[in-house]
Amino acid sequence: MSTERSKTEDKEKQVVVSVRFPSHLLDRIQALAAVLSTTANAVIREGMEAHVTAVAASPDFKKASEQYIAEAQARVAAVLQDPAKSDLRV
Repeated sequence: MSTERSKTEDKEKQVVVSVRFPSHLLDRIQALAAVLSTTANAVIREGMEAHVTAVAASPDFKKASEQYIAEAQARVAAVLQDPAKSDLRV
């Protein structure tokens, strides 16, 4: 068994998505990428990583996620008590 890995094994799987940007924002992203000698894709990925990290660390997100979990648990409990009265989709 070889310890060398192929490039595709080393890369994290990536998924192609379609995202719409206002033209002024895309212009800014492309200008930033050009100055940094990188791609617009890299700028967008790095920006989204920073945004998701910041939002996930915020008190508002913690509160919202706790509420989301509590509501999900309540829906599951309702299904277990009386499946006919539940609107839980499985």
